[in-house]
Amino acid sequence: MRQRRNTWPSGLAAVVVMVVGAGMTVGLAYETTLHHASRPPSEKYALASVCRTDLYPALTVSGQVESSTRTVIECELENITIGVLGERLWAGGSSVLLSIVPEGSMVHRGDILAVLDSSEYEELLRQQKITVERSRADHRQAELDYEIALLAVSEFREGSMTEAIKDFERSVALAESDLARIDDRLEWVRRMKKKGYVAAAQVASEEFNRAQALFNLGEERAAYRLFTKWTAPRALKILQNDILAAEATLKYQTSRLNRNLERLAKLEKQVELCTIRAPHDGFVIYANDERREIRIEEGMYVRQKQDLMYLPDLDQMEVVAALHESIMPEIAKGMRARVVVEGMPNRRLEGHVTDIAVLPTFNWWSDVRYFDGKVKLDNPPRGILPGMTAHVEIALNRRDHVLAVPAEAVSTEDGREICYVAHEDSLERREVKLGEGTQDFLEISEGLHEGEQVVLKPVLSEVEQDTNEETPLVSEATFTEEIADATAPGPGPARQVTALH
Repeated sequence: MRQRRNTWPSGLAAVVVMVVGAGMTVGLAYETTLHHASRPPSEKYALASVCRTDLYPALTVSGQVESSTRTVIECELENITIGVLGERLWAGGSSVLLSIVPEGSMVHRGDILAVLDSSEYEELLRQQKITVERSRADHRQAELDYEIALLAVSEFREGSMTEAIKDFERSVALAESDLARIDDRLEWVRRMKKKGYVAAAQVASEEFNRAQALFNLGEERAAYRLFTKWTAPRALKILQNDILAAEATLKYQTSRLNRNLERLAKLEKQVELCTIRAPHDGFVIYANDERREIRIEEGMYVRQKQDLMYLPDLDQMEVVAALHESIMPEIAKGMRARVVVEGMPNRRLEGHVTDIAVLPTFNWWSDVRYFDGKVKLDNPPRGILPGMTAHVEIALNRRDHVLAVPAEAVSTEDGREICYVAHEDSLERREVKLGEGTQDFLEISEGLHEGEQVVLKPVLSEVEQDTNEETPLVSEATFTEEIADATAPGPGPARQVTALH
């Protein structure tokens, strides 16, 4: 028969040892706690005095490095409309981006940066060349008409009118000569009649001839006066009016030709602008705008005046920071700032605020409004490039002689700022109100007095034992439960206290 071993005494001994050990541990911890509690706060905690000092508060925001004097490469195409034989042809100032150099490429002056579709402008250019040739023909005809009108006036003044005046003068002179001759014969006939050599009928005939010659002389003189006073000036005015009309037509055709030539030159320039070249040396940065969902890429439609890329000046750098609308009243031009670029974490760059946007940047996806603020770097280092992420620390207005404590002395509990004030033998838990602050110190607007001592980096489980608030006594049952909890596996719950920095 097999004998079974009795293992109960050894198991009971193990339980007794565990209980006794746990009790000794709890007792030792309790004794240590009592000894620790008996010490004054000045020996148990790191303390700091509440004192008055000058604070230099700062505001930290994120931004992006840019060049303040960058060259903007944009779409320079324009909306152009021309008329061809009563039909309107136009190009809308937009085109398709056929090709573009890769972002970050180093380019030299004259290098091709991008190529836009120029087919619409080339068709307008072809039609405009035809219009220019037609306009040149009309202009040449107007020049000939004007020259003919000038010649007609010269011909009339120096030719036709002069000859006509001479003819009239000859006719008048001939009529006067005839009249003089007839007067001499009439006088002779009258003398002969008195002597009886001629009959009275002959005298009457000569008197009739004289009257007719006198009438002819009057008609010649009247015709001469009519020509010189009315006919010649009228004809000259007509010819001079033809000159004015031809001159006006010539001016119109000249203006029309010049206008068509200007349109031709403009269209040639538009076709040329479809090939974008670098104005100087540099490297290419696309004009992407994530907030407006604009991304430069081949195949996209680009419009007039749309930014395509930038060629920055690396000697003139700045940081464009996004300023929340709530802090706008605290920011002003000229404020000093420190900048840390993520690509250069060990360097702190100096700068100052140069510009603040008047209107916020619109974002379709958020109701939060941000204003673009520009911080110019005083001495930009080598290696800093546009597009790098940076953190800007803007120095706000100085706070003189304010009550302040180290930032480590303030904790947040249930949404309230709390400080623990040290007395001779206890701590006082006190709610405070904060003003401005720096990375190391916080301004106290209410809740503390100058000269008081506050606990640095307070641990809630420790400082609550020394506060002057009423704490319930630990009963024997509770002590037994603590012993049981001490023997249970796993950590107990802990309350988290977050310190303000």
